[in-house]
Amino acid sequence: FSSSYALLVSSTRTHFHDKMAAQGEISSGGPEERDHSLQSGDVFRKEFKRYKAKDPPPKLDEVVDFETTQDRKVIPVKIDPNNISDQESLSRLGLLHPSEWRVFGLEGFLGFMFILNPWRRGCQRYWVTRCLRDYPCKPNVTNLDKQHHGIDNVWREGYPDYRKYRQQQGKKTQPKTLLHKLRWVTLGYHYDWDKKEYHQERHTEFPGDLSQLSTHVARTLGFPHYQAESAIVNYYGLDSQLGGHVDHQELDYSKPIISFSFGQTAVFLLGGKTKSVKPTAMFLRNGDIMVMSGDTRLAYHGVPKILKPPITRLLPEGLREVDEKVGLHESMLAGVMEEEWEPSALFMEECRINITVRQVVADGGSFGKRSCDDGLQSESKRTKETQYPIGS
Repeated sequence: FSSSYALLVSSTRTHFHDKMAAQGEISSGGPEERDHSLQSGDVFRKEFKRYKAKDPPPKLDEVVDFETTQDRKVIPVKIDPNNISDQESLSRLGLLHPSEWRVFGLEGFLGFMFILNPWRRGCQRYWVTRCLRDYPCKPNVTNLDKQHHGIDNVWREGYPDYRKYRQQQGKKTQPKTLLHKLRWVTLGYHYDWDKKEYHQERHTEFPGDLSQLSTHVARTLGFPHYQAESAIVNYYGLDSQLGGHVDHQELDYSKPIISFSFGQTAVFLLGGKTKSVKPTAMFLRNGDIMVMSGDTRLAYHGVPKILKPPITRLLPEGLREVDEKVGLHESMLAGVMEEEWEPSALFMEECRINITVRQVVADGGSFGKRSCDDGLQSESKRTKETQYPIGS
């Protein structure tokens, strides 16, 4: 594999939400449904249920682990050094120099790339803090807006009750708090979940730091003209799942949608253009970046399980401590040092955060005009799975 492989890479995870999803429901898959999924060749659903199971829990020996890189499916990918520029910006954003990145592809998934935790120690805290304290603020849109009017800052309103919940955890049955109910936040162009489309007028300013981060990752992987225009921040509890789906809402399929993972480890399923293709399971850990494009741009994917952390180490490595030798940029200090980080750390002991960033409109294009072959989405429109984290 050469650096030209990166030109086929892009990750999309637009999570459109139908009325069932908006209520936080997911099919439990009774006997009749299981039989139907097998008879119809729905192999993806069969694998999703296998990894979703709680009693007995699934065996994880077939899950691809990019940390070990011993799986024959895992293919090392080299980055073209000509794509690397602006070291000051990379440092400011918290990324290691790309020459230190460990990047992989997967056999049989042309256009998929996986960057194994390319962060400088302690810098992940900055992005977690942004996702918890800043992004769920107005004028951004959250799943709480319809049921909880007038909340301008979800973290400020919800954390006191959440802290009490954790202090009394196990003593008695308690109702879920506001932070438990936070499932998603949209940034930039806000997707219309009812009409299942983007609108030019449904737009707020996209965060500048997240735009720079996504642009640098995209350019390093060979997408020099990428523009970050929309994002969804998903919040997973330890009992949450993301149903199998295809991302087909953007108006341009040629640009990457980049997925950033923070917090607890997820089992991620990546399938094919139809649900008859058996998906490959892989671990998504704290700090990992996943990108899908090319043949995998319209592939079915989902998250059937969030792994519970060991009781002796609730917080993932990379969030537990800050290496003072790293020399954090002053723009990243707020919320990263111990006193400010403690509330965020408590929440992340039982949470996974995923940010998916995408370009909505093609270069020089406009809303209402799709730049890619409409035939590419004919199969993807059939999916009716829940497509955002749900759980009790």
